[in-house]
Amino acid sequence: MDGLPEFFFEADGAVAGRFHPTALTRGPWDNRAQHGGPPCALLARALAAFENPEVEEPLREPADILPPVYHPRRQHPVARIAFSLLRPVPIAPLDVRVEAERLGRAVHRLQATLATSDGKVLIRADALRIRRAPSVEGMVAIAAWRPPEQCTPLVFDFFRHEVGYHRGVQLKTAFGHWGRTPIGVWGRLRAPLVAGASLTALETMVALADAQSGMGVPLDPHRFTFVNPDLSVFLTRDPVPGWVGFDITSTASPHGSGLAQSGLRDAKGLVGRAAQTLVVADRQPG
Repeated sequence: MDGLPEFFFEADGAVAGRFHPTALTRGPWDNRAQHGGPPCALLARALAAFENPEVEEPLREPADILPPVYHPRRQHPVARIAFSLLRPVPIAPLDVRVEAERLGRAVHRLQATLATSDGKVLIRADALRIRRAPSVEGMVAIAAWRPPEQCTPLVFDFFRHEVGYHRGVQLKTAFGHWGRTPIGVWGRLRAPLVAGASLTALETMVALADAQSGMGVPLDPHRFTFVNPDLSVFLTRDPVPGWVGFDITSTASPHGSGLAQSGLRDAKGLVGRAAQTLVVADRQPG
């Protein structure tokens, strides 16, 4: 990717569960801190795979110019993940840990943490996984969008550093205009989440869901910051490989808070919803 890092994280060969971030994880507000999307996707990856065997033939998206997206068919697919972003995530080694609260027959409840190498917890995540059942007809119909190849590119221009998360994603505007909502945005990742590992559809969706407040901004990001202390992603089914669509509505109050929320779609139709609470503040110069 034009001299950029070729992945967001690299697994530590000596310490299980430890990952080393690259500059592609860098966020817009502080050059020393990560964007929330990649570390949340790292937790989603671990939560999906934890004691959860694949039960069907996986799907793969054609490689074309981007890394192929892998779509594992697991026994208990993820239905909901709620992330609490407790502290800024540094661009430094990170440890992922997953524990089962209860692995029932129909429902799995799991918890995960992302921590610094000295044990400071940065993100907590609670997940529900629901047992796969026979296919149910009657998926919710939604209006078709223009395909991504017919849409206008959307580029984040408010990052403080040339190399960051904004260089690791590809976005296209399906409808609306940046700077106001509602807006519809197609998105995908330009690089694998973890070096040497296939990118999954779930990782793509979570990594992009944390950027919904930047795709559909509630305020001018050159004047204000709107950091999210949480992220919740709800899925009615597995997302399929390929582009992910965000039907975004973001709002901000005069009291320093806001809400970004999206209807989530893929090539098949409606797949879920994502929401973030926002902490709004004047942007400091520099």
